[in-house]
Amino acid sequence: MKRQHPADSKKTPAVAAQGNASITLLNMGDSFEVMNNYYLERIQELEGRLKGLNLLEDAPQIVSLCHEIIRTRKGLRKLNANRGLVN
Repeated sequence: MKRQHPADSKKTPAVAAQGNASITLLNMGDSFEVMNNYYLERIQELEGRLKGLNLLEDAPQIVSLCHEIIRTRKGLRKLNANRGLVN
């Protein structure tokens, strides 16, 4: 038996639940400052969510958030490297 889904005729592409956006998905017309602030705020948001988790109960979420923080920091480093500001 096939799984029944609600009658939703519109097909939209799947978007990651945590709002993942690589540097290529951001509007390349954005200024360096806008993109830099996006990455910094994203890291702060992820670290804030990480503080509220318990290792014994929320291990998979902790792993996911840590990977997301690493990806975001790599994006920030790549942005700075493209600008010539290597850390």
